[in-house]
Order: sequence, then structure tokens, then C-alpha cells
Amino acid sequence: MQLRPTIRHLMVLKTVVEERSVTKSASRLNSSQPSLSRTIKELEEIVDRQLFDRTTRSIIPTSAGRELYARSVQILNDLDAAVAAVRDAADGRSGELKIGYMDFAIVGQLPGILRRFSEHHPRVRVDAQWHMSQDQVDLLTKGRIDVGFVSGSPNVADLEKREISRERLIAVVPEGHPLTDKPSIQLADLARENFVIGEESWYHYTELLTEICVQHGFVPRVSQTSRTRDGILGFVLAGAGITVYPECILNVPRKGLQFVPINDTGRPVIISVLWNKNSHNPVLSSFLKDLFATPEATGPDIA
Repeated sequence: MQLRPTIRHLMVLKTVVEERSVTKSASRLNSSQPSLSRTIKELEEIVDRQLFDRTTRSIIPTSAGRELYARSVQILNDLDAAVAAVRDAADGRSGELKIGYMDFAIVGQLPGILRRFSEHHPRVRVDAQWHMSQDQVDLLTKGRIDVGFVSGSPNVADLEKREISRERLIAVVPEGHPLTDKPSIQLADLARENFVIGEESWYHYTELLTEICVQHGFVPRVSQTSRTRDGILGFVLAGAGITVYPECILNVPRKGLQFVPINDTGRPVIISVLWNKNSHNPVLSSFLKDLFATPEATGPDIA
């Protein structure tokens, strides 16, 4: 089997070329002069070429020595980069993080959370995917996503959770609606309105909203449903009815719509972050540490 240069061979070559002296190189490498001389001889035997012209005062690289020096510098730099990359991956500073989210998260705090995390961990690739809250639980337990932003505060075996916000309700009405004359309303003020709500993928929220309306004396009269937030808002603009949305909707104003706070429901909409406590992805630990260091995750809304 053909012998190949070792890392030590390349390091000795690099140092001797830069120092032009075996004595100085031995001091720099904390080695002995005879040891370095033997290493250089071994390297010349391996490549079967003379790498240095030696005089009584200096040791000068030949054309072969200069070529191998340039390659050695590149190899050693690549090796240093590889070691740094391995350490970054093990310590959660590089790699991939798969995130699940639902509508309230992407309209609310998630963009800011992702921006800050990317600033702090630029070598981490973030793959964010929209999923219904209930589907995120299944994906987390199967290890197909690393962290999920869901509506509610579910208790699931092997999943850790933390609430990141509780949001009040906002009535979304078209411009010119009589309710826009009020700074805030009671939920019962909507009893005679037609409601535009989400379709089956929104059932966690629509069930919560229906329950709250019933507690305030009425069942919401649904005139139209839509699968997406844009569709819901579009139908409100079209005059099909009003909708009620968590206050994160204030982050995405839309021409022709107005928002009226509802002051007698408290903050019923919970947004939680979930993760699998058995995850082996070190990036997850970095993400959670960064997340819980932010004001949003430590502020007064946390339960």
C-alpha cells in the first residue's frame, strides 16, 4: 500500500517553509531538531522528490516543496474548518431545525423569533412548515419536526411545552360598520352579526370561540367559512359578515377592515411552543435557549 503524508508531515513542512530554519521550526512546534529532520526526510521519501535545498545557514523549498506547501496550507485550513464545523454541529451552532407553525404564530411572534435566531445562529438552516396544531403534535412525536408552535396548551406524553403568549379577541369588521364607532365592545354586541369563520382545519379555535360566545349568551351565526386567513378576511371585506380573531391580527392590517377590541373575554387564546424532550438534535437546545431569553417568552403573558 502506498504511503501517504500524515498531518504531522504537512505541519512540519509548512512550519519549516515559513521559518526557513529547522531549529526555529523545532522551537515553534515544541519538538527537537533531529525529530523534524527525520520527518522531512520521511516526507521526501513518501513523495519521492526533494522538497528542500539545504545550506549551512538555511533550508529553502524547491519547486516541489513550494507546491506541497501550498497544498498543505489548504489541507490544514480545510481540516481546521472541518473540526470547527463538527464542534458547531455538536454544540447546536449549525445544522437544521424543522419548525411547525399555525396561523396565529406566523401572524404573531414567530417572524421575530426566527429573525433573532437566524442572527444568532447564521449557520443553522431553518425549515418552517405550516401544519394544523393537532398535526404538529403527531409530527413531533414521530420526530418529523423539532419544535411546534400551536394553539392551546396540550398535554402530551414525551412532549414538553411552554406558553409564549395569551391573546385577547378582536372583532374584525368592514369599514363603515356601526361597531367601528366604539373604542371597544362586549362580545354580546356581536350576537346579531353573521360570522365568517375557518373551515375544519380551524376547529380548535372555532370550538373555543363558540364556547366563549355561548358563555356570553349566544351561538355565533355562521354565514361563510374559509380555509385560510386571507379568505376569511376577504369575505369580511365582501360583506359576508364579521370575524373574531386573536389580537395578533393587528400585525397584518388590511385596507378596508377595522379592528375593535372585545373587552370582556380576557385573554383566552393560548399560543404554546412544543418540543420532544427525547430529541437528539442539539440545534433544538440552542433554539429553546434563544427563545426563552427573548422578552416575548418571559413577559407577563406567560402562565
